[in-house]
Amino acid sequence: MREPAPSIVEPGERRLHRRAVLDKPVLIETDSRSGNARAVDVGASGIAVRTDLPLREGERVSIYFELPIGYAVETMAVVVRRDGDVIALRFVDPPREAVIAVRGFCRISGVMPAARAG
Repeated sequence: MREPAPSIVEPGERRLHRRAVLDKPVLIETDSRSGNARAVDVGASGIAVRTDLPLREGERVSIYFELPIGYAVETMAVVVRRDGDVIALRFVDPPREAVIAVRGFCRISGVMPAARAG
């Protein structure tokens, strides 16, 4: 039987899933506006984007972006954090196939380890 891979936990990290660098355009839509952003990184639970859109913590948005593995992700998300022009978005009820695609992309990218919520 195969043992699960150990999870590396960085002090102060709140991420629950592996993340991978992603430098792709992201379309963001709200009830009243839409605009473009640029992905910074992505994980199974969300995506960080760079944008000048005036989004507030707690705001729900619709997002669309494409992974380099040939899968397009379209889902709802909520703004969980903003640091200057970088916004952290948590996916809200994403399609199962999207989660599987993002996890697969993060595994093959092999960059940022998972961390426990703090």
